[in-house]
Amino acid sequence: MSILLDERARVVILGITGRFGSFSARDLPRSGTRLVAGVSPTRAGEAIGDVPVFATAHEAVREREANAALVYVPAPIGLDAVLDAIDAGCRLLVYPADGVPVADALEMRSAARAKGAVLVGPNSPGLISPGKAKLGFMPSDCYRPGPIGLISKSGSLSYEAAWRLSQKGLGQTTALGIGGDPVKGVTAAEALALFDGDPETRAIVYLGEIGGNDEYAVAQYAKTPGAKPVAALIVGRTAPAGRKMGHASALIAAASDTWEAKVAALEAAGVRVARSVEALAAAAEGALAHSR
Repeated sequence: MSILLDERARVVILGITGRFGSFSARDLPRSGTRLVAGVSPTRAGEAIGDVPVFATAHEAVREREANAALVYVPAPIGLDAVLDAIDAGCRLLVYPADGVPVADALEMRSAARAKGAVLVGPNSPGLISPGKAKLGFMPSDCYRPGPIGLISKSGSLSYEAAWRLSQKGLGQTTALGIGGDPVKGVTAAEALALFDGDPETRAIVYLGEIGGNDEYAVAQYAKTPGAKPVAALIVGRTAPAGRKMGHASALIAAASDTWEAKVAALEAAGVRVARSVEALAAAAEGALAHSR
């Protein structure tokens, strides 16, 4: 199985005529994704290849029965686009943009939850269920189907980690980029719960970083009776206090934000923490060997 996304998804791209949108219009079908529509208010009535373009998400949902949305709209005006897709009836949305105002991210998340939808992002590459479908811009050839559920704050790290896991025969049920912003549509705790309920996910790999509280949610899950085994890689070991490492929440503002504190909490909970990306596959193999 997989979480959130499979071959049944009918995808609409909001902003399909832009640079990222037109790239994904070509790329998504190669991964098996059913791309059924695009949205561009200024180019409605046209087509990108054989994909019809509509003025609004409501039209795309009504005419093409789209139920999942990939939103390529700049952060300053992204809120309206995300709300349009949610209100239209899309129940899975990916919003990759970074620099989203916290107030807008809070409103997006609240609107999604009120409608029973799932929002992935902001500041996320999306998610992929290898061999089934992709909703994002990650390089598909890094991923293979398999028993590992992958959760990552970082896009580029997730590609590298997935490629290394795949090279060792450790494929993935779904790889989910939760993003590195303080306000997330899907949190680490929610992603863990989804993978915990997936019968084909036998172990979980978490890719985290300094700052924020997600790593402590991973530790809390790992020490829960019956939890699936977890391996992890935490980056930011040498980051100086008070300086943002890259993501908006990757900042050491308290002792609990440090690499040392997070690794200690994870290991105390039984998580196999790799000290480098090169060591991650071995840690994942160790977790998988203890799966139920």
